[in-house]
Amino acid sequence: MEKVVIIGAGISGLAVAYRLKRLGIPSLVLEASSRPGGVIATTRRKGFLFETGPQFPRFPAPLWQLVRELNLDGEFVAGNSAANRYILRHGQLHPAPFSPMGVIKTRLVGISSKLRILADPFGYSQPPDHEESLAEFIRRKFGPEILDNLVDPFISTVFLGDASKMGMESAFPALVEWERRKGSLLRGALSARKAQRNPSAQVAAAPRPSVRAGTRVGTNGNGNKLHVTEALPALGSFKSGMAILPEHLADELGRAVRYNITVAAIAPSRPSDASAISNWQISLSDGTSISTEHVVLAVPAHVASIFLARSAPEIASLLGGIEYAPICVVSSAYNRSAVRNTLDGFGFLVPRSEGLQTICTFWNSSLFSGRAPEGNVVITTFAGREGSSGVVDQARDAFVRAVDVENSQVLGISGAPLDREVSEDPRALPQYNVGHALRVKKISATLRSLPNLHLAGNYLSGRSIGECVDVANRVAEDLHSQLEVPVI
Repeated sequence: MEKVVIIGAGISGLAVAYRLKRLGIPSLVLEASSRPGGVIATTRRKGFLFETGPQFPRFPAPLWQLVRELNLDGEFVAGNSAANRYILRHGQLHPAPFSPMGVIKTRLVGISSKLRILADPFGYSQPPDHEESLAEFIRRKFGPEILDNLVDPFISTVFLGDASKMGMESAFPALVEWERRKGSLLRGALSARKAQRNPSAQVAAAPRPSVRAGTRVGTNGNGNKLHVTEALPALGSFKSGMAILPEHLADELGRAVRYNITVAAIAPSRPSDASAISNWQISLSDGTSISTEHVVLAVPAHVASIFLARSAPEIASLLGGIEYAPICVVSSAYNRSAVRNTLDGFGFLVPRSEGLQTICTFWNSSLFSGRAPEGNVVITTFAGREGSSGVVDQARDAFVRAVDVENSQVLGISGAPLDREVSEDPRALPQYNVGHALRVKKISATLRSLPNLHLAGNYLSGRSIGECVDVANRVAEDLHSQLEVPVI
């Protein structure tokens, strides 16, 4: 009999197990693949470093705390939050606007759209009674041009999402609340900022990006103006790539993590008096089983749905209804002389109206050193929008060729890559579409009828690595409050 079994050794499952260990509670982690990390994957080969998962996430307080506890802060490399970002429009790259002056100068939208953005602080509006999609919200507030040329490329890049499906209450509840309370997004944001002027010591300990004078939106303590992205937690990576984080977590857990273990199903087992569910039986594909007091499902929602299909059909149905977006990641290395573009910045984003397979292309070696040998560069393309003839319909080679053609046209690339890494996932990232918030509430309510079953993952309340770690910490703390920890 195990005390806690965690199914899934992605960042969520590993973080739950690690926090439990710190709280004095042993656990067993079962992973179907041969490595830890889930979607976080780094390939190191011939001096090149290819990331086929998250490229350079934000490091909010919960994630930064984990980094420091693992003694990885010396491995952390901060990205320049003010580095140039570009949006492709009619085949040309335009600087992405992040400030009022940037909005005024941009050629991505016309004067009427600019005026609608700049007029927001002086107007008044209220959200409807029903949940709007992001597309409906942006069209109502700022018009279709803002949606197509500014919002869509960022939503596609960050969330792999479709603005016409993404729900405001589900994905951006703060924006809805700001408009509801103040009638303006800017007034609502300023009010929320004022209410949070006393940052916690934990947040203060998180890494901060450097200040770039001369830009707008907020000020630091010395009165220097800040770029909008510098108000966020620092973004970055590690010298050896993002995979070092789950690798170190797995090392800390040691033999508590078991690989190549395929779970077939889980079911509750009742005590002899049949008064309540007390334990869970985990059936493995090899015909064996494991008994545990508590089970944590740290797997994608559709996988958890399969595990619970027979024993808990109601919650299985709710989990199975969560949509996921497909993705193909093409990480390529080139000789620097083969790329005409200066690659000055993060990379470029592509609105779906451009009709390309490419969603975004990051310039990894421009952001962090050590990604390529001297005289070479590494770029990574995310491609295959939901609903397009993408990763689920095209042959892998044909899809990669399409990405090569698009990057070559935009960046002026000649010749074949020196090396590359390709990863495909037909269900890469959960979508917080209209109705998702209500679905999560129903899932939480249903869980109350299934004692000792816990969920951890990016389909609940946040898709970033930092949010996954935060959810994992809360699951571990909840388990700690329920279990009797022996005094050592």
